[in-house]
Amino acid sequence: MQQHESLYRVSYADTDKMGRVYYANYLVICERARTEFLRDVGYPYRRMETEGFFFPVRQCSVRYFGWAEYDDLLVCRSSISRMRHATLTIATEISRSGEDKTLVVGEVELACVNADGKPPVLPEALREAVKGYVKG
Repeated sequence: MQQHESLYRVSYADTDKMGRVYYANYLVICERARTEFLRDVGYPYRRMETEGFFFPVRQCSVRYFGWAEYDDLLVCRSSISRMRHATLTIATEISRSGEDKTLVVGEVELACVNADGKPPVLPEALREAVKGYVKG
């Protein structure tokens, strides 16, 4: 199984008054990693819209192990933890560049819906694009 890797430089806006990334902003960083992952496998949101499906977030969570600080370069490693009928779950592990310590593990479950708001089966082309990143 492959992992998609993207980098993110912590901005001042991502931090609290002590200069550390706070819990809610890790959710935002996981969202950015998810967007980069889908874009890099050939499924940016514009393509999804053109093909008539969308991926609203059904649920998301992060498990916090440590903080990042202003100007840290973060490494976000993403993979598919679950792929079912009409849902795709992307897991992301975040660490500081050059370090092995995991700061956060996040998971975003996306519900595939068509323009009518109904849950179609995940498109075969999308399944094929991400198949190398599926755990298990």
